[in-house]
Amino acid sequence: MLAILLFLSITACLAGPSDIVRPCKFSNTQCLREIFRLNSGCNPNVQGSIPTKYTIPTFVFHTPYFNSTYIDRNLRIGNNNKCQISEFFYNTKTDVLVIAIDCPFLAFESTRILLQHHSLAEDTSFEYYYKGTYPLVRLTMNIPNAINMNVCTAYTFADVTALPIFQINPNDKKTANFLSRDLTLLNIFERETFYGRARQLMLKYINSYICDFGCK
Repeated sequence: MLAILLFLSITACLAGPSDIVRPCKFSNTQCLREIFRLNSGCNPNVQGSIPTKYTIPTFVFHTPYFNSTYIDRNLRIGNNNKCQISEFFYNTKTDVLVIAIDCPFLAFESTRILLQHHSLAEDTSFEYYYKGTYPLVRLTMNIPNAINMNVCTAYTFADVTALPIFQINPNDKKTANFLSRDLTLLNIFERETFYGRARQLMLKYINSYICDFGCK
């Protein structure tokens, strides 16, 4: 059984339903780190911090609903360091570990290339400056096989609780004419955007604060 049970004697008050075990207070990073270390090969010697702002040279994500691919150049991500654990439990019946973080005011800034895909035709490309701040994004990772966990292959779901405050500056007239000012479908776009972003943000948090799995 998961090494999580080593902590039950001192954390029984955190247990909920019979199949659900909460072995750590969310603020107890050392406890979280020990759970991950005992049930994986991760490195507990982590940085213990995330810069207020960091840069990813190239980040690619897809939005199938809009038949588009986005390439963020020199993507600057801010406030990832403000994320906090909002859920952490082990389901003894399913052998799944769940970890969630709440991230207020996540900020993204980049020079973005938009590739619009067409059937039987070449892609068309557009370029613009993008800056967006999200009031709250909630990230939830389900880690199967929790007695031998690997966060590198686990899925992270993103709940974009509110639409962003954003700024867009087209780099040319072609892009300005193409970009829509109709925000009706913005909620769909943001859900698809964070389908690609969620994993990177969660792994950055886990590998920096809890235990380093060596994945990007």
